[in-house]
Amino acid sequence: MTIMHPKDQELLRYLNKSCSELEYHRIARHMKACAPCRGRLADFLDVELMLDQLAVEQAPAELTDRVMSALRSSDRPVPVPVRPALEAQASSPPRKWMPYWRTELLHGMVAMAATFLFIISGVFGKLTSLDPNRWEADVRTGALQLFHVVESVSRQLLS
Repeated sequence: MTIMHPKDQELLRYLNKSCSELEYHRIARHMKACAPCRGRLADFLDVELMLDQLAVEQAPAELTDRVMSALRSSDRPVPVPVRPALEAQASSPPRKWMPYWRTELLHGMVAMAATFLFIISGVFGKLTSLDPNRWEADVRTGALQLFHVVESVSRQLLS
């Protein structure tokens, strides 16, 4: 029997308790029996703890003035490319009329494919497993993570 180890994304969802209840119990059962996966989970926990301990830095007060002056200095109109192909299209014969049912069939097939991908990708399960009581905390966590990314990019740009 082949053991299916959880992927890194699944372990992170397990660690943050943002997976479905079924997935949570499946991974918990696996963790009891698999030392390598427990080690990977411990590594992820260590990284998250280190990230939580990072100090939040403030942008310098003059940053806004520097950015605005740079924007003003590069404030020039963007040239619009001339497209001679539009003139050629205007003189070409009109397109053939496509029956209405073909358009509806095409739209229906696209909707069906999108629904299939939506369900298969796991997004449907993720949406149904959302806990409204934890939703606010998850949004705050996501916003905080986004803030840290923007902060690190800003530090790189300012240095």
